[in-house]
Amino acid sequence: MTRSKTFAAGAALVFAALTALSGAASAHDRYGHGYGYDTRSQYRSDRIDARQYRQAAAIRHGIVTGQLNRREAHHLVRQQREIDRAEAWAQADGHVSWRERERIEAMQDHAGRSIRRELGDHRGW
Repeated sequence: MTRSKTFAAGAALVFAALTALSGAASAHDRYGHGYGYDTRSQYRSDRIDARQYRQAAAIRHGIVTGQLNRREAHHLVRQQREIDRAEAWAQADGHVSWRERERIEAMQDHAGRSIRRELGDHRGW
């Protein structure tokens, strides 16, 4: 193959791949409903994950600084595991319903209060 034919074949392959990817990302029916990826539920799920990360960071900080003893840390880590399990169960069908999200957020509220109480800092982290 000549150099120009190789370049043209490569460019066509890249164009085909980008077209396929953009078509998959924008798979909507004629009414504008998307298939598979709900951005609002994904945002809410990301928000749950971000809160989990912040709570885990607060627990790690309490362990490192000595504000939490072994029993307190074990209790808080167990709460975080229960929340992770509930989130995984809720996401098993590919969609987190508003009730599942409310339940997870209530569990996170409870865990946040437990973290603040155990750290002895009622003003927050």
